[in-house]
Amino acid sequence: MVHDYPLSNLNRDDLGSPKTVEFGGALRGRTSSQNTKRVTRVRVEEKLGNQALRTRRLPSQVAALLRERGWDEEEAVAAGQAVVMASGIQGLSIGEGGMTSVMLYVPQQVAQELADLVVADRDAVLKVAAHAEAVAKAAADKSKKTKAPSLSKEDKALVKKLQGQVREILSSRNASIAAFGRMLANSSESTVDGAVSVAHTLTTHALVEQPDFFTAVDDIPGEDTGSAHMGSAGHTSGTYYRYGSVNVSELVGNMGGDREAAEEFLQAFLRELAVLVPTAKQRSTAPFTPPALVYLTVRTDQPVNLSGAFEAPVTAKAGSGWTAPSIERLDVHAKAVADFFDKESLVEHGHAGTADLSGVQNLGERIASLGELVERTTRRALELELELAR
Repeated sequence: MVHDYPLSNLNRDDLGSPKTVEFGGALRGRTSSQNTKRVTRVRVEEKLGNQALRTRRLPSQVAALLRERGWDEEEAVAAGQAVVMASGIQGLSIGEGGMTSVMLYVPQQVAQELADLVVADRDAVLKVAAHAEAVAKAAADKSKKTKAPSLSKEDKALVKKLQGQVREILSSRNASIAAFGRMLANSSESTVDGAVSVAHTLTTHALVEQPDFFTAVDDIPGEDTGSAHMGSAGHTSGTYYRYGSVNVSELVGNMGGDREAAEEFLQAFLRELAVLVPTAKQRSTAPFTPPALVYLTVRTDQPVNLSGAFEAPVTAKAGSGWTAPSIERLDVHAKAVADFFDKESLVEHGHAGTADLSGVQNLGERIASLGELVERTTRRALELELELAR
């Protein structure tokens, strides 16, 4: 995507200033890949109605569901923590505030499934959780004076069964987890290599931060005539190059071979990524611009990030701004890349956008609408994935 944003602060650093990066010897505006992925993921989940939760508060979520079933506060909290501990995953513990020691990434329904497990066999959950906590303490004792408790044959079978049930629940996945991946140390069954890759966004040209001095006036008049508050905030404006890729074969594999679900996700993801407007400072800058250019490709060899087109910063021509020369630069670079790789590896490409694209020669067929471009590209990618699978 080539996307121009007006005066805005799309993604802030720890001091509240717009993020930047030096590229090609020039300072550029930047938004992080994490920002892009989160905003896109949330919007795709809203569209598909299938949310995933990245959280350390799973025990409290389970406890809340148990309270709804009539459990008292103390028992619900203890059981919520116990069922997570019953997984026996090394390094996963309950820390301050009843939160897990690491962040978990699970489908929304996992809390309900864990609550159901607790209700079905509360005594077993508490027994297995106590054993898991004792094992964790023994492992953490560097003096080796604390030993893990021994179990009877029956209790060993109970631990193994319940651990398997909890781990199966924690390792479940939906479209978001299949696409963006998940890593939980010491739990290989929960780890998923994501099919989506997203680059940090950067401006195609050099820029400088633009300070905005502001004041706020008290609506109730008094003796003083000065402002009630004043401050300064950093902003940038410019034309950004945005890039992401999806390994369609991995996506289908991560979704258990469900190509229909993969198609639904792909269409939602490509559309939301194409029109993305980061959420920071939206209410005070309203940077709701559509992309100038969206270029989609289907390749058989490898992902290709075309940011090299802008290693030398674009300069605005008289009356042109940055967008037109950025599209021209991308068009030229895309041809060089296509010539470099095997011609057969680029099996489909096309473009759409809101800028004047009449001069574009190397970005495939011009498609009138984003929806049509996304649908056509998705269909071809899945057809190709099926061919390769055979």
